[in-house]
Amino acid sequence: MVYLMIEPQQAEAFQKRMNDQDWSLVFQDGGQSQFIGWAYMMKWEKPLEDGRQGEVTLHYSDNHGELEAYLEMNPPAKPHMDALVAEL
Repeated sequence: MVYLMIEPQQAEAFQKRMNDQDWSLVFQDGGQSQFIGWAYMMKWEKPLEDGRQGEVTLHYSDNHGELEAYLEMNPPAKPHMDALVAEL
């Protein structure tokens, strides 16, 4: 897997762009984390032009006001996510 940190403030715009670019949301979960915060994760998939499957998971957490967001993806999705994040 490949990881890419994003600004927590970009998480909502990222979700919208994924929908705009026809990535299919296949999983989402969220809830309380570490007794003082909350977190969620959302996973998208999309068949890519070269026939491979792109997979991307957004991880977001807010632990007592400390925000963190990052993307976890398979290598075929990396160039697509680099371009998408650059547009945010």
